[in-house]
Amino acid sequence: MEKNEYIEFKINNNDRFNDLIKLLDLISKSKKSGDYKTDSYWLDKFPDYTLKHYYFRDFDLKPEFKTSKSNSGTWHFYSMTQHLVENIDVEFLKCENIEDGKGRLEFYTCGYPYGGITGLTMFLNSFNFKATKINEGCGVYQVEWKNDTEFKLKEIKTVTNNSFNSLLQKIKTIFHL
Repeated sequence: MEKNEYIEFKINNNDRFNDLIKLLDLISKSKKSGDYKTDSYWLDKFPDYTLKHYYFRDFDLKPEFKTSKSNSGTWHFYSMTQHLVENIDVEFLKCENIEDGKGRLEFYTCGYPYGGITGLTMFLNSFNFKATKINEGCGVYQVEWKNDTEFKLKEIKTVTNNSFNSLLQKIKTIFHL
C-alpha cells in the first residue's frame, strides 16, 4: 500500500480550489498548535458558499443567509470544524491539482482508528468537489455518489490490497515484522 492516505476529487472551479488550500492551511496550523479557535473564527474563515452545505442549530452562531437543513448526510457546521481540527487524527500533507480537473488531498494517519474519511469527503463536497477515489489506509475505493450528500465506496482490487496481501500486512503490523 501507499504510505499516505488520500482522497482524489473533481475540481470544477480554480478559485474554490484556492479557497480550499487556504482553509486547509488554517486548519493544519490550528491542529499543530493546539489553538483550536472559536466558533466565530471558523464561521468567518469558511467561504459563504461552503456554509450553505452545513446545518446550524437554532442556538448556534450562524451566517445571515439560508443554510442546509439537518438531514441524512448533512453535517452540523461546528461538528465539522471540531472534527477537522480536533478529532480526526491525521496530518494534512498536501492538496494539489494532479491533472486537469482532478485534485488530491493527501494526509498521514497518526493512528487507527483515525476518524475515517466521511468527514473529509463531505468537507470537500462543501466546495462542490466530489470525491472520486479514496485510499483510506486499508483499501482503495471508487466513490459512487447516490445524491448530493450520500455516497458509497466500491473497493478497487489491486495487487497490494487483495485479500492475501491485506491479511499479510495486518499480521506484519500486529507482530511488528
